[in-house]
Amino acid sequence: MRGLIVVVAVSVQACRTFDAGEYAPDPGTPPGGDIEGDSGGADPLPLADIDCETAPLVNWSNFGHAFMIQNCNGCHSATTHNRYGAPEHAIFDSADDVWAQKSAVLVAAGGEGPRMPPNGGTTDMERAKLAIWLQCGEAGE
Repeated sequence: MRGLIVVVAVSVQACRTFDAGEYAPDPGTPPGGDIEGDSGGADPLPLADIDCETAPLVNWSNFGHAFMIQNCNGCHSATTHNRYGAPEHAIFDSADDVWAQKSAVLVAAGGEGPRMPPNGGTTDMERAKLAIWLQCGEAGE
């Protein structure tokens, strides 16, 4: 029972942080990168190199859509009422939306120690699948 109380206290504190406006000022922006789309110059893969020839098939249908709903669209959906400071241009409702900003998504949500989602929660495997999808897949898939 004691562990449950601690978890609840942590969750309440996280909500207070959002309400206080302490959300990252521009969470979709890669360091020194372009906030409107693919950064081009930013390292899009904060993980180890991926061999796309041997990587598993990861796409919007079998991974990306569920990942975005679970981890991103609470703040990054066009229909989200309170975006908690998420930039207006950072919308991830479709595969095309994500691919338009794929480098920014990888920098913010991929690799070790991602800053998105702000309360954490993604696993190493989920971040690896995100990288495989956005590095090896094709736009719109």
